[in-house]
Amino acid sequence: MRKLIFISIVGLMNFTEIYAQQIPLYSQYMMNSFLLNPAIAGSVDYFPVILTARRQWVGIDNGPSTQAISAHYLFEYQNLGVGGYLFNDKFGAVSRTGVQACGAYHIKLSDINSKLSFGLAFKAFQFKFDQTQFRPIDDADPALNYGTIKKFVPDADFGVYFYNPKYYAGISATQLIEFKIDLGDSTLDKNSIIRHYFLTGGYKYEFNEQFEIEPSLLLKGTLKTPWQIDINLKAYYQKNYWIGLSYRTSKDLVVMLGLKYKKYYLGYAFDYTFSSLKKYTNGSHEIMIGGNITEGKNKGSKLL
Repeated sequence: MRKLIFISIVGLMNFTEIYAQQIPLYSQYMMNSFLLNPAIAGSVDYFPVILTARRQWVGIDNGPSTQAISAHYLFEYQNLGVGGYLFNDKFGAVSRTGVQACGAYHIKLSDINSKLSFGLAFKAFQFKFDQTQFRPIDDADPALNYGTIKKFVPDADFGVYFYNPKYYAGISATQLIEFKIDLGDSTLDKNSIIRHYFLTGGYKYEFNEQFEIEPSLLLKGTLKTPWQIDINLKAYYQKNYWIGLSYRTSKDLVVMLGLKYKKYYLGYAFDYTFSSLKKYTNGSHEIMIGGNITEGKNKGSKLL
């Protein structure tokens, strides 16, 4: 019974969004792809600091809730990017709070005016499993002790990123270690943190100095679950205002809006699902607040 309970909570998180998720889901990752790939650390010539807050599946009690603050920077003469982020992710009885630090080495490909970077990240988080969040049919179920299990989990991510001001492509793998979590019951198999893969690509078309559009794709999944594709299109006006649409093959439609004032910007995304979850949720909301701290000191600054 206890194994069934754990699979019901954590196992849900192994699948793509239609089943729930094991890692945080972001809708505005085009503005902060660093959260998906450590090789992106230092890929811009300013110092971006970004706060993201997401409330998923509004209307469902204890639905996924995520907060993250990230930053990264390039030491140009060493071709070395460094960065990190703090995160908190909660879904029902399960939560993860931790930190990640990474480094990326950037190789200049002068012949094609591009760069290729390789990034490695190390992270650690506290995994918390709180049985007090359960609403059991039988309050006297002996499989429940209504306690809290806390485990320290080490992990690592790796990524490759190819880019220039017009286009980009990347591949990354997160949760490389696939750490096995022991719930303290010898009769229960240990449950692995599952490795996830991300493939991204995009291109910016400039119509003139006022307008540009950016189509992009994201392919994500694991070797044990169905894969999901995001098809995205964003339009920029004067590089300071943007609107975007995204469609996920998990039957979700995302609308994004944003504006930038000097070095600071604000973005908002609303997700609406056409899956069977639409009977229970009013959608998902995500807010992004950021600042490009050293923007303007170097030529070629761009929003990423």
